[in-house]
Amino acid sequence: MNQNESIIQLSPDKKKSSQYQKIKLYFSIISGIINLIIPVIFLISGGSEQLRNLSVDFGYNYHLTVLIYMIIFTLGLVILHFPFDIFSGFIIEKKFNLSRLSLYGWLIDWIKGTLIGNTFIILIISGIYWLLKNQPQFWWIWSSIGAVIIIIILSALIPIVILPIFYKFEPIEEGRLKNRLFKLTNKIGTKIQGVYIWHLSEKTSKSNAAVTGWGKTRRIIISDTLIKSSTEKEIEVVMAHELGHHVNKDIWKMMFINLVLVFISFYIIDLILYKSIEYFNLMSVSDIAGLPLLIIVTAIISLIALPVSNWISRRYETNADIYALEITGMQNEFISAMNKLAEQNLSEKQPNSIIEFIFYSHPSIYNRINNAKKWVKNG
Repeated sequence: MNQNESIIQLSPDKKKSSQYQKIKLYFSIISGIINLIIPVIFLISGGSEQLRNLSVDFGYNYHLTVLIYMIIFTLGLVILHFPFDIFSGFIIEKKFNLSRLSLYGWLIDWIKGTLIGNTFIILIISGIYWLLKNQPQFWWIWSSIGAVIIIIILSALIPIVILPIFYKFEPIEEGRLKNRLFKLTNKIGTKIQGVYIWHLSEKTSKSNAAVTGWGKTRRIIISDTLIKSSTEKEIEVVMAHELGHHVNKDIWKMMFINLVLVFISFYIIDLILYKSIEYFNLMSVSDIAGLPLLIIVTAIISLIALPVSNWISRRYETNADIYALEITGMQNEFISAMNKLAEQNLSEKQPNSIIEFIFYSHPSIYNRINNAKKWVKNG
């Protein structure tokens, strides 16, 4: 492929991608508002107190009471949120010809994801309330430390335990692409366990790639959709970007930022809980009836922190782009890869700058390509 071919603009249908992204954004905002309203109503209406009393009637001790409350509360949220899940995850994706799943296939994935995700949530919140009961003064410190430990463990287990539940993976065949990627990792000095084909085409026409895990579980995963649509050089520069995150220690940096955010969140929750015991008729700070209050405070803090955390994330993404350009020198291939990803994933190339600032964890395709062109010019 010559240089002129590598920078052909494979622009997606701007109207279609813009419509898709706007629907997803508006729906996400509406869903977020409703997710905040539900615990507010449940708390101020006395519903949480009534569920606590019901759980006490069936629970023989505090911890069983917490578990019963959590199961019923979580089940209620799952039922209320199901219409939003099916609209966002299935109907919209089908409307824009992105999903290749049948309704049955989507439901199977939804059930698996719901069971796994909510099991983790129930266990984590049960652990937090155990600490609230047994370490009321320092629960927020131990909970923050525990959250980081869980994140570290999950980051290692997700590629080998969680993802295979939903997707098929297989080692990439011997050949030029595998050799090219191993040569890249050797050049960078990052060890990987292997390169795997991610059979994403069974479920969607979107493309993706990542370097997942750490230590002995670190591996490169590349969707078959990306392999089919891209040249070997384009794949290499995409993976150089992903490897750049590991070289730049972005994962650990974001983990530290999240640790700080979790510490702040739990500390604020601790202050509010103690001041809200009488107002919400709670028996103590460890009263499970106060769970909606924890959810409300966490949601508000996350919303306030969203623009800042996304700004930091975009900085890391830009640095990884620059690293990929420097390590490969493939500016043209980087630009063509971005255009192809935009086309396949229906990304809006140039969204409203305010929307990008608040909601985008990655720079827009327009900005990424523009930065690459500037790098070419400056280089």
